[in-house]
Amino acid sequence: MISRALRTRSDRTRKATALMVTGLVALTVAVLATFAPPGAAQGQSVSTSTLPDAGVLRLRTGTENHFRLEPTSGSAVTQTWTSPGCKVQPTQPPGATLVALSSTPHNRSYPGFFGGSLGVGSSSEGNGQPCGRIDPNQTLTLSLVQSAGSALAGRFIDYAELDIEGKFGATYRITGYVGSTEMLSQTYATTGPDSGPDSGDGDNFRIRFPKTGKTVMNKLVISIVGSKGAVSLEGGSDGTTPCDGSDANSAGCADFSLGQSLDGGEGTTDSLFHLVEVDGLLDCGQTVTQGGNGTPSSSLERLPNASGSCTAIPYNLDSSVVNCPPNSLQCIFLQKDLLGQLARFYWTVTWTPEPGQYQESETEFDFGEGFRPLQQCLKDADADGFPELPPTASTTDPADATDPWCVVSTSAALDVDTGLTTVTEKYFGVADPTGRR
Repeated sequence: MISRALRTRSDRTRKATALMVTGLVALTVAVLATFAPPGAAQGQSVSTSTLPDAGVLRLRTGTENHFRLEPTSGSAVTQTWTSPGCKVQPTQPPGATLVALSSTPHNRSYPGFFGGSLGVGSSSEGNGQPCGRIDPNQTLTLSLVQSAGSALAGRFIDYAELDIEGKFGATYRITGYVGSTEMLSQTYATTGPDSGPDSGDGDNFRIRFPKTGKTVMNKLVISIVGSKGAVSLEGGSDGTTPCDGSDANSAGCADFSLGQSLDGGEGTTDSLFHLVEVDGLLDCGQTVTQGGNGTPSSSLERLPNASGSCTAIPYNLDSSVVNCPPNSLQCIFLQKDLLGQLARFYWTVTWTPEPGQYQESETEFDFGEGFRPLQQCLKDADADGFPELPPTASTTDPADATDPWCVVSTSAALDVDTGLTTVTEKYFGVADPTGRR
């Protein structure tokens, strides 16, 4: 049942005491259908937000050998390594480590480095050139170190531009994970024989993963497809050019090259991992809370998907009474990447006490064409246990059958001693609106 209690109203709240949900980029259905994680549902109602830019992680090999985090603000952090006997050994204390390298088979291999190339070594191969390449039945894994205190805590990769050296006509696979959950796997082909370390750029390939679009991940695994060929992960040691779609040896870099945009437009030959800021991962049935103690408190519950199996999504949830849009007294921010799923949510917000008088104004949401009053949800019509979205009130986009958010309940509690009112509302929705009070 939709409940509506006594409400208060003030000029200040009419001026947009706001909650703001930043919906920045809607991926096309084609992209989502191609790069949704296993089991994710596709459909025309799918939407996604761009998570905040968190900088770039670089891999450089050759004259320098290191991983380097260059955040959007703050100081850079560099992780170097040594390679006695071609075995990779980070030189920093654990708190400064950015990337953990591992390999398979676990009992007979180790991450190796030789001649500017990262690969997989084993006792049977010695410590020469094979140590710096990934052969059939071997895998090299790069995992972001996200423990408390790490410079990469709260940061995930959403795409990478990699310098790959191919040998013997190898076909190889890159797979991205969040923890143990596979998000995306794609294969790439190389051509030509192994011409050795003196071949320069001739056997190097600048590739983008994913080839198009983005997917969140904190672990990448590189492996060989089939029983022949080998590849190495490098960071410009052969002097390859930045990722460029016009290069026949490139893959997926036609639209935009992060490498070409860096270093004052001069470009870089480093392998690059673009980073986004994430508060956490939200799975179906889970609830996260944020705020309080002087800011609006917010509770976001993820419901079962409208269709398809469920995969945890990355999200950011914040509130403030300072860093808000103009003419706002208070606000909360939600950003999420649905990863191609038809995700649904309950969202409950308790605003900080505000001056008010009987009666209170209605909450307004902006679905991309300006603010309008948020409609009430409708009675459950399909027996799934959740309310129905109302027919759209849009005057400019009638093709949208329903509004993507509605209000389930609203109440206001007046403190007669202070004259302040606390408003609590619960919303149901499927997309990323901007709202205000």
